[in-house]
Amino acid sequence: MAYDLKNVFYLGNTQEYTDAYAPSEDSVQPIDVSAYVDPISKGRAKGQGLAVYKVHCQVATGSGCPPLAAETASFGTALSVKPYTTTGERLSGALTAGDLLPSSDLLIYGTGFVGIASQEGSPNQHAPWLEPSEKVPYVVVRDTIFQIMSANVAFEADIHVSFRMECAMISLDTATLNQLLRTQTA
Repeated sequence: MAYDLKNVFYLGNTQEYTDAYAPSEDSVQPIDVSAYVDPISKGRAKGQGLAVYKVHCQVATGSGCPPLAAETASFGTALSVKPYTTTGERLSGALTAGDLLPSSDLLIYGTGFVGIASQEGSPNQHAPWLEPSEKVPYVVVRDTIFQIMSANVAFEADIHVSFRMECAMISLDTATLNQLLRTQTA
């Protein structure tokens, strides 16, 4: 499939992280994409994957405005295809070493956020450190994408993290599909 208006559609997810988050607490939220993925070839029909070309992310208040200057939160957040068995809010130890590192084959997109109050007066920092591209999309062949977050510093207020993925369904030959299935198995 080509990356163009005819083939690309959007998938999004927003998660609210309350001010109750403390350091070392994690969040793992499933995003069901099973309607777009079919890793089983049937006769002459090829398997189908979900190509994620671009990801847009916003860290904001509930109204969509930037967090206030008093915000202390510091966290890493990402989209992953790692098959987490425990999902929910304020989990202890749900994420393991490497889950939020760009070296993980299971990460689609990753970014961090540091609130103004934790930076000694600098503006809120939010910069992606891993993202797919139009030429090299991340191809998902699992039924679920997970929005993950791990807190470093306690939150001052409720924070909303919203993702929007530019996607297309693509056909995959058996060799490529098998390679992706192996890669996306933790």
